[in-house]
Amino acid sequence: ERGDALITQLWNGLQKMRHVHLYGPPPGTTRTPTIAFTVNGVPSVEVAKKLAKRGVFVSHGDFYAMTVVERLGQAPHGLVRAGCACYTTSEEVDRLLVGAREL
Repeated sequence: ERGDALITQLWNGLQKMRHVHLYGPPPGTTRTPTIAFTVNGVPSVEVAKKLAKRGVFVSHGDFYAMTVVERLGQAPHGLVRAGCACYTTSEEVDRLLVGAREL
């Protein structure tokens, strides 16, 4: 339940940003608590580096799903992936959202 609330907070926040594109099913469906996204004009590695400077750690790349990433039109830069773990706080989600807004 808590994880569902956090992933919903993250999804809804990113969805409001015109420069962010989300991939995958929305919250409320059966899914893992991770979100894949891209930022228009910013390679995924740069998104990860800029968020890391804010203390937000995300992963980037193709996540061993190169064919999927290619079909999404995101090769060679791949996607950014953020997740909500059992210890993730709402404040940490907000920090990611602020960082993404500034990209």
